[in-house]
Amino acid sequence: MNLRKLLWAFLYTFLILDAVLLFQWFEVSQPLTNPGSNRSVQQEMKMDGIEYGKLNNRPVSGAYLSGDDDKNSGIVRKKLSGRCDINQSGNSLVMTPKTTMNLGKSRQDAIHNAQKMLADSKQVVSGQDYLYDAFLTQYGTGGRTTSSESENKSSNGYTIVFSQKAESLSGTPLFSTQRGRIQVNLDRDFNVKNYTQTHISNVEKLRDISTLITEQDAVVNAYQYNAIPNNSRIMACRLSYRLMTVVRGDTIFSPVWSIVIKDNAGDTSIISINAINGTLIH
Repeated sequence: MNLRKLLWAFLYTFLILDAVLLFQWFEVSQPLTNPGSNRSVQQEMKMDGIEYGKLNNRPVSGAYLSGDDDKNSGIVRKKLSGRCDINQSGNSLVMTPKTTMNLGKSRQDAIHNAQKMLADSKQVVSGQDYLYDAFLTQYGTGGRTTSSESENKSSNGYTIVFSQKAESLSGTPLFSTQRGRIQVNLDRDFNVKNYTQTHISNVEKLRDISTLITEQDAVVNAYQYNAIPNNSRIMACRLSYRLMTVVRGDTIFSPVWSIVIKDNAGDTSIISINAINGTLIH
């Protein structure tokens, strides 16, 4: 690589980092209050009727990541065309089995057999890059749902979600984005109607690994942002990587704490806290 190309490569990298930092600056909707004693804040939460289990205060680490939408749809078509009808919508491939594919007689059977399906390269390309995502399978991808809509179940069947692993980091965290996911859609008899697949390639860290806020910090911050209603219950928390922005074709992902809240009407919602700076993500 000659000097001119090298200088342009460095400039491009700095532009991406500057864009990430600028986005983070504008993302802050209000100054993050100093949590002080998390214990006293948790006492306030209990006084407000907010129920929760043990909140992990173990240190965790992470970084901003970048990645590209995988364009290798031709490879998938070549390997699976004999088994599936394949359609493409943007970067998402939709595979519909040509013959009936039953995954069992219960949800647990279906999850187990779907995991076996992903391990078979004749049925799913790059299936080893994904893990079963119990969080998204049970609670969905966000928004607000009624109690009857939980566990990704509807009158039309079930959905099982597998999320792509963020391989460049330790601890095998998952991406929580439509850009890196396999979604298996079943009818009420646990037959595969179709499955969709997207894949993120060229995953890289944009900055050195740094210490993130803990699960306990994330819940305390969410409460201080008035994002947790009184008389509600915290059902689950998880750390994953979510789409933050796209810079000149490079997709930037941020570590995010997702917190599932069930209100006193039985409806659930998912709120998100940036795991690097502790701010509420709208």
